[in-house]
Amino acid sequence: MSKILTQEEIDALLKNVSTGESLDLTTETKQRPIHLYDFKHPDRISKDHLRALRTIHDAFARTFGTYLSGTLRTLVDINLLSIDQAAYSEYMLSLAVPSCLYIVSSHQLKGSFIVELSPQFSLLVVDRLLGGMGARQESLRELTLIEQTILRRVVDSGLSALTDAWRSVASMSLYVESYESNPQFVQIAPASESAVVISCEIVVRDFTYPLNLCFPYFVLEPLMSNLSTGWSNLSIKQASQAERFELANRVRLTKIPVRAQLGSASLSMREYHALTVGDVLVLDQRTDDPVKVWVNNKVKFWAKPGETEHKRAIRVTRVISEQEEIVHE
Repeated sequence: MSKILTQEEIDALLKNVSTGESLDLTTETKQRPIHLYDFKHPDRISKDHLRALRTIHDAFARTFGTYLSGTLRTLVDINLLSIDQAAYSEYMLSLAVPSCLYIVSSHQLKGSFIVELSPQFSLLVVDRLLGGMGARQESLRELTLIEQTILRRVVDSGLSALTDAWRSVASMSLYVESYESNPQFVQIAPASESAVVISCEIVVRDFTYPLNLCFPYFVLEPLMSNLSTGWSNLSIKQASQAERFELANRVRLTKIPVRAQLGSASLSMREYHALTVGDVLVLDQRTDDPVKVWVNNKVKFWAKPGETEHKRAIRVTRVISEQEEIVHE
């Protein structure tokens, strides 16, 4: 016969149900990793393409930095900071007024892209090209037409360096389509279009200036297939027979200084001033010791002195060893 619950037991059960003490409704669920994905601004460039873009613009930064060092007659370094993907509108909102924006086009590309220079760096370049000291400009202002004309030569040289850096991927001739100081007047892509922003810094006398390139995605899209194949073909490219012959010919015609040192001696200034014709100097080596042969200020051979056809000459006896070369350096 089933047990009949008392009133106290019934009240205890109702109390436990109301407080939830006797019910264990928790279940263990595995936490899956969550990855954020922006459907409005998706990443349209793979990591392999980003690595190829970094390699290309690293070469551009080195070439353009070398040109600026020679043109400005001071040490200039250009460092590639980052390559990011963002909406075109976001990049334009990040620009200040006034800016120094060059809209660059090419007959081989669908559209245009932006080269952004720092107004302070632009004024420094103009000052140096006009013979000034290149002092840092603290105040920002728009470039005059004369300053734009002077700076245009430097920008054209930068585009030439960029063309050389892209040559292994695609052949294109870049030219400046227009110049703008106000970002609001630059509309080369829809606001929601994805863009690749390549950020660099120009270092001059411990001061840094930004240098940015903004490529809308539809400009780079036709080149995406070449970003991977172009580098693999470049790495296994063999030099032609004509190139090897030209290189060997240049090396063969190169002239380098070669001299033999019979010995050395140390004199005081008093002894030097007392030297007269007929005096004998005692060198630091014997007549039968081998002499050092210097090639471009480095000891490379041991030789024996002598004469040939009534001219002083040396006969190379052996090549200097690595250990001896380290000692003489």
